[in-house]
Amino acid sequence: MILGIEGPSAVGKTTWCRGHFPDSLVPEAPQDIDAPNHRYAEPAAVADFWVNYNIEAWQTALRLERETGIAVCDSDPLHLYYSWALWKSGAIGPALFELELPLYRRALEQGRLGFADRVLTLDAPVAELRRRAQTDGTRRRRQHETHLDLITWMRAWFHTRERVLPGTVRAWTDDLPVRDLVSFAPLPHRYDPAVLDRIVEELGGRPTDI
Repeated sequence: MILGIEGPSAVGKTTWCRGHFPDSLVPEAPQDIDAPNHRYAEPAAVADFWVNYNIEAWQTALRLERETGIAVCDSDPLHLYYSWALWKSGAIGPALFELELPLYRRALEQGRLGFADRVLTLDAPVAELRRRAQTDGTRRRRQHETHLDLITWMRAWFHTRERVLPGTVRAWTDDLPVRDLVSFAPLPHRYDPAVLDRIVEELGGRPTDI
């Protein structure tokens, strides 16, 4: 089983993952990764880089799943929601999402990347997220305010995923037993591109359709 951990920047995803599943962790992208910047680089280069990066993350998750029975991803490898949220928030135009969508869809068709069996979402008030970002000495968060603008749209994406795949997205609460997160069967639709099509359709379609 593969579990994705999601939530806004500075909510504590990495801390949660390391605290609960240190031996089954697929880490998030490191801060010093040599990635093209979505603000300045050609969208095609950004899309190609991140889709391939997330394919590798998924392959790591599959290896951990085979070795330990569970893989826990610090951020969902099917990361298309990020370019969608950037577009919907007004941070960038629709070009990156338009380029990434067919790439992620093809990766699903080819079985190189899939849907996590379950997604656990973490949350906190915006004021608390700002406080945590300001006091976090372990990393720079130069785009933290931009990331805060994405919260509404990220929630919309995962709420829609829950409608399309009922029972696969759950919010974390302190009284939720961790064993409840891992007592499920693998998702039968891991590699079904029709699921992605439905999510995008329910969110309002592709940018050119709006």
